[in-house]
Amino acid sequence: MNTLLLQQVLVGVLVAGCALYSAWRLASRHVRLRALTLLGALPGMGRAAWLARARARTELAGGCGGCAPLPTRDAASRNQTPGGLRR
Repeated sequence: MNTLLLQQVLVGVLVAGCALYSAWRLASRHVRLRALTLLGALPGMGRAAWLARARARTELAGGCGGCAPLPTRDAASRNQTPGGLRR
């Protein structure tokens, strides 16, 4: 009986964690900054180093986390590479 309850609690925690991670990654930059501001207002969280790093990364990021990063200027596409395979 105890193992079944423990298993259900563990699955619930994992599902909730995955849902929060997905919501965070797909949220807009404005929503993420607002959530970090609210989290920083909690007692004891204002000086957390991980919170400051997350805020700095979010301020530098553009758009949602679901978008692919922009390609660099130095990287040529396969279509422009001589001898490369055609798509």
